[in-house]
Amino acid sequence: MANQNNGPRKVTRQNWKPNRLFNVASGLWGTVYSVFKVILGALATVAIIAGICLLVFVWTLGDYLQEDILPNSEVALEGFDLSQNSNTYYLDKDGNLQVLQKLYAETISEWATFDEIPKAMIQATVAIEDKRFYEHQGVDWFTTIKACANMFFGDGGFGGSSITQQLVKNLYEADDVTVQRKIQEIFRATALEKRYDKEVIITWYLNNIYLGNRVEGVKAAASYYFGKELELLTPAECACLISITNNPSIFDPTNTDKLIKFDGEWKTGFEHNFTRKENTLWMMRNEGYLTEDEYQEALAQELVFKNGIDLEDRLADCLDPDCGYHNTVGTFELREDGEYYCPQCGTKTAIGDDASQTVYSWFVDTVLEQVAAAFAERDGLDWNKFNKDQKTMYKQLVCGGGYHIYTTLDMTVQNQIDKIYQDLSQIPTAKSVQQLQSAMIVIDNRTGDIVGMAGGVGDDKGFDDYNRAVDAPLQPGSSMKPLSVYAPAFELGLITPASVVNDLPLYYMDNGEGRPFPYNDGRDYSYKRTIKSGLVSSVNAIAVNTLDTMGLSYSYSFAKNQFGLSGLTNHYVNSSGTVFTDEAYSPLGMGAPTLGVTVRDMATAFATFANNGVYRDARTFTKVYNSKGELVLDNAQKSERIISEKTTEYVNYCLDQAVDYGTGTNADLESIGIDVCGKTGTTSSMKDRWFCGYTQYYTAAVWCGYDIPEVISLTGNDRSNPAGRLWKKVMEPLHKGKSSEKLYDEDNFVRIEVCLDCGKLATANCLLDPRTKDGGDTRIDSVLVYPEDMPLEDCDCHVKVKWCNECNAVANDYCKKLAGIGKCTLSERALVKLTQAEVDAIAAASGKGLWSQFQADNYVYLVDDAGRAVAYTGIDGDKNVGVTAPYLVCDKHTLEDWLAAQPQTPADPVEPTKPGINVPVVPDDPVSPDNAGNNSEIE
Repeated sequence: MANQNNGPRKVTRQNWKPNRLFNVASGLWGTVYSVFKVILGALATVAIIAGICLLVFVWTLGDYLQEDILPNSEVALEGFDLSQNSNTYYLDKDGNLQVLQKLYAETISEWATFDEIPKAMIQATVAIEDKRFYEHQGVDWFTTIKACANMFFGDGGFGGSSITQQLVKNLYEADDVTVQRKIQEIFRATALEKRYDKEVIITWYLNNIYLGNRVEGVKAAASYYFGKELELLTPAECACLISITNNPSIFDPTNTDKLIKFDGEWKTGFEHNFTRKENTLWMMRNEGYLTEDEYQEALAQELVFKNGIDLEDRLADCLDPDCGYHNTVGTFELREDGEYYCPQCGTKTAIGDDASQTVYSWFVDTVLEQVAAAFAERDGLDWNKFNKDQKTMYKQLVCGGGYHIYTTLDMTVQNQIDKIYQDLSQIPTAKSVQQLQSAMIVIDNRTGDIVGMAGGVGDDKGFDDYNRAVDAPLQPGSSMKPLSVYAPAFELGLITPASVVNDLPLYYMDNGEGRPFPYNDGRDYSYKRTIKSGLVSSVNAIAVNTLDTMGLSYSYSFAKNQFGLSGLTNHYVNSSGTVFTDEAYSPLGMGAPTLGVTVRDMATAFATFANNGVYRDARTFTKVYNSKGELVLDNAQKSERIISEKTTEYVNYCLDQAVDYGTGTNADLESIGIDVCGKTGTTSSMKDRWFCGYTQYYTAAVWCGYDIPEVISLTGNDRSNPAGRLWKKVMEPLHKGKSSEKLYDEDNFVRIEVCLDCGKLATANCLLDPRTKDGGDTRIDSVLVYPEDMPLEDCDCHVKVKWCNECNAVANDYCKKLAGIGKCTLSERALVKLTQAEVDAIAAASGKGLWSQFQADNYVYLVDDAGRAVAYTGIDGDKNVGVTAPYLVCDKHTLEDWLAAQPQTPADPVEPTKPGINVPVVPDDPVSPDNAGNNSEIE
């Protein structure tokens, strides 16, 4: 029986202590096992995620390629137009249409066919850009993989593009460097190679690469850098050009002074290009494109850079298809008839005067601006309110629009202008350190269009330079008088060429000295002249006094609105707040407008006189067509008769005389028998000189001056008008061999002799004027007028008197008595009836430049406003002391003289008499105050 006090037995665990090494091994295993389970779990997770990502990536990539890449990978070259530069044209002397100039937009480009591209250009391109070009199908995977490696581990750029890929990039103008763009480029390049052969691809590539200096494509580059046709380039020149495209800003061969850092070296663009050119030639030899001799010859060639292809360097073809001669124009034979003949078969060959240089001519610059302005007007915009950037934008739209612009240029005229204006030795030599400048516009009178121009002198014209012929507002001086004074006054019937006008100041300025206005060129005045004489001699006072009679408003309106002098303004406020107006005497009567007029305005206005009074807008272009041949601008010429045939003939007659005998003689073409009409112009201090002249064939306006105004002083003692000289130098060759006709019909005129004191028909009494003694100028002018404009009355202002030759005054009784015994000589003279107001005007002008003969007292016969004789005391009021007579009476011969001349007898002494004190008012001669109007001729 169990012991009840002890209870159940307690079970206890064995007290086991394992070995320490075992404990470490056991712990390590547990750790490894745990890590292994984590890794297996992670790998399983990664595998699952990777699988899912792969499925998503494949799905997304497929969708991306299907939706974004493949639809845009097809490339049709026909959809790209690389020939959108506009062209200007002109008609040559045979009536054939010729290219004048390409108008380039942001780049200068010209399409070259595969046949025009020299083999060396293609070989140089392949050698330096893509040597496996003919082996791959659009992508060179070797260079592409290398480029990808560079992107991830190198310089961060892709690079390594094939020629085909570069073409794609250029066509789509893709400058961004992204994975998407690169993928798109690869697919497009592959598609391009499937569709086109290598010949097409290399042709498009070479026409589309940028070669610096706004030049795109190898054909334009050949002209710009070497002045050569593309197919005539040498291997060295080809290597030079293709070396530019890697980086045009670094490898520009025309940069010979600016240093640029490349590959750690500071060199000029020429030096960098030289190194790359030699590398290209080496690669060409290495690829078997050049033999060793060709390679050495190319290395030795010294490159000559020249912008633009001269006519003799352009290519031409014999017109005989059986001959096939093809070479530069310079190799053709130029015979005396001015035509070219094939040197191989002798066939006459038409050679166009192609003027397409990359530097625009003055004429083309003007055409471009006018076409741009016409497009702006078509769009409802005001060109004159555009700023410079807006104008540039419109010009670029014209240049890059693929337009065909038909100009009015006459290449024969333009070549003659260039011959003179581009040769500084032809420009009159002046004393200034500045170059004497000049501008010229020539208009064909048959059409009224501008056919040639120069906007400056010298051959250094840049693109879109300041054109002094169309851009510069200039002071025209007296050349404006026919437009603002004489033609309007003729048109009103206010004057004829025979009208007599005061050659005296209009007024005297209140400046403390009584300065006369206007001054004549010589600071002198001839009292009175005919309109013809005033125009021929360019007399300011005649113009201003005529203007005063006509009225300022009429003159201003006629010059601005009829003759198109748009630069005139009747309200201009300068920066200081001063208000100016051209509706005033100086601007209209002396050619000093506030802002000025252009050479073009003046030429256009003067052409009206050569076109029988019909004003025509002088165009530089006629029509503009778009690239599809559709007419987009029709520049129809506006014309309007603004002056009558009579006015036109009066102006032409006077300006013909101005060239024959007046201020314009150095522009005459008498040596070749051509009649010229024209007007000179000289501004204050001779800072501007003009000649605006015309023949039956051409009208031309010429200005000379300085860009920074100063007095024009020619070397030596030459005071001739340089504008007239240049006008003649250009015009004389253009008129040789031409027949001549006057621009007015003398059968429409009658010749009359007019009295210069009253403007009526001259009589013999006018020849007796005391001022004509000793061979002085007569008081008669011979003038042509229309029959209906002849004065209806004979001169009644010359009063015939007996004249004492000893004292040059009217003879008194004692003069006549002494003459009877041979002690005095008498003759007959004719005095001029003047009012006191007229005498006062003469007195005011005395000492202010009035010719001395008009300051004398002895030619005046004073009358009141009704024509009755009144007492005359001389111009200065100090003559005829004690005598009452309408003229100056001889004060030399007295009673004492008469008595002294008698036989002496004893008699009471006679009290001496004062000379002339007893002279009656009316001498005993045929003329008296009562018959002062007697105008009988001398018997």
